[in-house]
Amino acid sequence: MILEVSDFLLMDIQELQEQNQHLRKTLNTAISAAKLNEEVLKRFMDIEVKMLGCAQLSELFSLVINVFKDTFKLSVVSIFLHDKDQLAAPLLKKLDEQASSNFFLFKDNHSIAKIFPHQKTRVGEIDRDLKKLLFPNNPFVLSCVLLPLVNKGVIIGSLHLGARELNRYHSEYRYDYLERMSALLAVCIENCIIRENLAYLSSMDALTEIYNRHSFDLEIDKALQRANRQNQYLSLLFLDIDHFKRVNDTYGHPAGDAILQSFASILKNNIRNTDFLARFGGEEFAILLPDCDFPQAEQIADNLRRKIAEHLFDTKSDTSIHVTTSIGVSCYVHNNIYAQSFSELANILLETSDQALYEAKQSGRNKVLYKAMPIRERVINAS
Repeated sequence: MILEVSDFLLMDIQELQEQNQHLRKTLNTAISAAKLNEEVLKRFMDIEVKMLGCAQLSELFSLVINVFKDTFKLSVVSIFLHDKDQLAAPLLKKLDEQASSNFFLFKDNHSIAKIFPHQKTRVGEIDRDLKKLLFPNNPFVLSCVLLPLVNKGVIIGSLHLGARELNRYHSEYRYDYLERMSALLAVCIENCIIRENLAYLSSMDALTEIYNRHSFDLEIDKALQRANRQNQYLSLLFLDIDHFKRVNDTYGHPAGDAILQSFASILKNNIRNTDFLARFGGEEFAILLPDCDFPQAEQIADNLRRKIAEHLFDTKSDTSIHVTTSIGVSCYVHNNIYAQSFSELANILLETSDQALYEAKQSGRNKVLYKAMPIRERVINAS
């Protein structure tokens, strides 16, 4: 009888030990899974913080397409975006090559909406035609997650994550993190588009689509600081369309607007990428020429004057006309022109060009006239 009790107790202890080991194993598995989930959550949060910090649309898409792909070891990430009003396209010129090959703009939302008939996430395998549409450069994607980008109840695009592992994405898994991130991405896209377009509109002249006076005032200070720091010249051309009031009075303001647009286009097409062109106001324009001394500036100005004089301007009627321009030129000579501040120096440079323009107009118009900046004895305070 004693042996039977002893045997029973021994079996009971062994069973408890086995249960304890099983519980330990289950607990360790749960702890490992929790640590993994914590790490995954941290990665998602890091990506989200970076998304919120993106000031430009190209920066945002490069982050999602490149960094997200590498962080989560995916085969490919691609994005579709509905750009009905073409507000996004001009903002993506700086998109890097890898991101560009996996990013697609659509003027019509039909193709995107067709992928998500119920605005719900799609997971798993997809047919060959859809795979070719979503991942045209990655034919070996075997499983994927397709997330609609929804803003204010409207699909504005879609995010597609592709993997070569067949079971990487499965309908039995939950994708709360990804759905949260896609919702945030939709908001970030709209914010970037609004922010960049507002910045563009505030810096550009609506009629001529070149920089405006406000942008010029900001740029001339920066250009002078660069020239001073790098010991370079900085020339300024100040242009005015001759007898422009007479054009408006004779042919009407629509003709005047058309001439201003063509005039700006000619200037833009005949200067360097590093030069800065702005409409200063009315029929006046200004061009900053970095690293350009006054003989070069005079040559550039005279070339522009001849291009304008040779051009036949459309007046939006049956008549085309010739117009001419007068140009004042001045030049900042590094270590030679002094003022108490760069702001004061900018005013001196601008006033000198304006005086040169006035003298060009007074002496017959359709001329280029150079005027040297007055030399000061006070040293620029760079602070």
